[in-house]
Amino acid sequence: GKTTTIRLLVNLLFPTSGSACIFGKDVVKYHLEICRDIGYIPSSVQPHKQMTGNDFLNYMGRLSGNGRIDNRYRQYLLDNFVFSKRDLNRKIKEYSSGMARKIALVQTFQHRPRLAIMDEPTEGLDPVMQETFYQLLREYRDQGGTVFVSSHHLREVEQVCDRAGIIRKGRLVEVETISQLKKHTGRVMVVQFHGHIPRERLQNDAWEISSLEPNENETSLTAVLTGPIDGVIKLLAQFPVKDMSMPTPSLQDAFLHYYREEESPDRETEKN
Repeated sequence: GKTTTIRLLVNLLFPTSGSACIFGKDVVKYHLEICRDIGYIPSSVQPHKQMTGNDFLNYMGRLSGNGRIDNRYRQYLLDNFVFSKRDLNRKIKEYSSGMARKIALVQTFQHRPRLAIMDEPTEGLDPVMQETFYQLLREYRDQGGTVFVSSHHLREVEQVCDRAGIIRKGRLVEVETISQLKKHTGRVMVVQFHGHIPRERLQNDAWEISSLEPNENETSLTAVLTGPIDGVIKLLAQFPVKDMSMPTPSLQDAFLHYYREEESPDRETEKN
């Protein structure tokens, strides 16, 4: 539902019911007015292949905001994405997929939109260009811009977003800050024991075992704390512990938490 939602917001699809607003205005009724202040990049980038890079940027600039282009900022973007004059004078059909993605990103921001809507924006970018892009996004955000991004790369979401929404079975099940989403996963503990430790000996009310991997010489355990940590410490004191850590939860942990979570009757009633 992520791409469909974005297409509805930019009027590439029209809703059969419901409505959406950008800048407090209905996206269907005020589409042309809204478009002057947004930048958009789809997941599948297909710039006009017979145009040169320069012609494409000028053409898209005329469509965006009545030609309101910040030429100095455009050059700043081109420099960061390592476009030479020769590159800009070549036809886009000669570009690699990475270059096509970069020229599309430049057109997204060249008119300094109030809002950038992006669907899988870093597909095709190498790691160096991804980091460059993240830095540009942070600068854009710090200057007052807003980013609405869809991505299945959760590390990317952590890099660029303050808040995230999680869609499950076509419904938006949560919208929270990244830090709050991570907290929902609970504290995770990873323990390695010398030798083989049976699962039943490790069962305890203080944690919920996620995985237990016995090997010939050691046992690896991952568990989510469900009670006071002193209960875990007392339990571990009974065994030969080789190593122990409490890794910081990632956004991927939070995402998997929501997909694994069973809907309780109370929560379903609350939503309805």
